[in-house]
Formats: sequence, C-alpha cells, structure tokens
Amino acid sequence: METDSKRVFIGEGRVAKVYLQDGFAYKCYPASYPIDWIAYEVDVQSEIVSKTELPILQYDYTTQSSEIKMPYVQGIELTYRIQKEKYKNGLTDLIALQLQVYKYKELKLPQAHDVFLETLLTSNLDELTKGIGVSALESIERKNTLCHFDLHFSNILFDRHNYIIIDWVNAKLGNPVLDIARTYVILRQYAYRLSDKYMKSITQALNIVSKELKHAVKLMAILRLLEMNENPPHQRLLDLIYS
Repeated sequence: METDSKRVFIGEGRVAKVYLQDGFAYKCYPASYPIDWIAYEVDVQSEIVSKTELPILQYDYTTQSSEIKMPYVQGIELTYRIQKEKYKNGLTDLIALQLQVYKYKELKLPQAHDVFLETLLTSNLDELTKGIGVSALESIERKNTLCHFDLHFSNILFDRHNYIIIDWVNAKLGNPVLDIARTYVILRQYAYRLSDKYMKSITQALNIVSKELKHAVKLMAILRLLEMNENPPHQRLLDLIYS
C-alpha cells in the first residue's frame, strides 16, 4: 500500500501495519484484504464503544478504504510492563479489566456458541478432536455476556495513567467460562507460570466451581490449535486437549 510521506511507521500485527500521522494512528491493511472484514472490525468496535463504558478506542472508517483511523495512544503493552519494568500486579490488573467486560450483556454481536460450532464442523480436524470440541461446547451453558476472546497482556495498553483494551475483533456474546478458558490457554502457551494462578484467581473472583471450565479449556485449546495451524502442533495445546 502507498502511504503518505508524512506518515511514520510505528508497528504491525499479523495482517496490518500501523502508521502515525497528525496525532492519529492508522491501521492499514493490504489491498487484498477483504473490505467486509475491515468494516466488520469497525462495527464491532463501534458497538462496544456505544454500549459500554469500557476503556477502548473509537474507530473511524471510510467506506471502501483499507484502513482504520483511531486516536494514537502513546503507551506500552502490559507485557512490557511486566517483563521489562518488573511490574508485579499485571495479573491482578488483567483480571480486573476482564471482570469489567463481563458486566455487559445483550450487545449486537455474534453468539459464540454458533460461531464456534460452525468453526468446528467446517474444520479439517480429525474426527476424534472434532468430537471432543463439539461435545465440550454442548456441555457449556449458552449465555449472552460480552466476551473479548483474546484478552491477554499484549492486548492491554498502559499510557502511564490508564489502561486501554485493544483488539476486539474476536468479541462475541458468550459464557464467560469460554473467555476465561481462552485467556488461560494463551497464558499456558506463553506465560506458563502465571496460568494456574490466573485460573485460581478469576474463578474465585466469579465464584465459579464448575466442570464447564474443564470443557471450555479443551474447546478453546482446539480452536487455538486451528488458529495457529502449526506443524507440529504446540505440545501444551495437545496436553490440554487430550489429557
């Protein structure tokens, strides 16, 4: 993509590059990236901004454009704060933000049960693994609570005063045990020593004592396996699915 000479490159994710210009950040996608997917991301963000008081950014989008405009936050990831600045309360802060998310229900967002079932049924998983996933999903009560579905340390920015939760494209309505399981699975991969502490702390905070969590962890590990598409698969994901 051609970028304005005044723009300064400041980072990139798996798909998009981010530029700074005139005090705003521009998330720029390749020309081949579907416009509908970009519009959907903006719609999800706008729904959450308009229906909640959560610390998130307002997105602006021009129809048929391949970029999203948003306020520029001069902050650091909570990951950096924990690893480089030796901040000790990162896990407590993550859980506090996650609990804020669960205060909201009935937003105009996809239902996680429907999306996850379709993902499993249309995947190229072997029948054993697919069956484990479908059975796990059927064992979890359907709920309409707002869930982020990718909440981890690197999706929380700190501007030296406040936190901002980013990357809401996976947000759906669902049972919080699914969202908790998603965070746990990611921590299990990349912050192993914190994963069990996270699970113990958040289940105590929500008074969750349910077998649903075990099913949810298996399901979210399977979905994570599909998402990462690694060969060979990440061993910690396999352990969560089959043990």
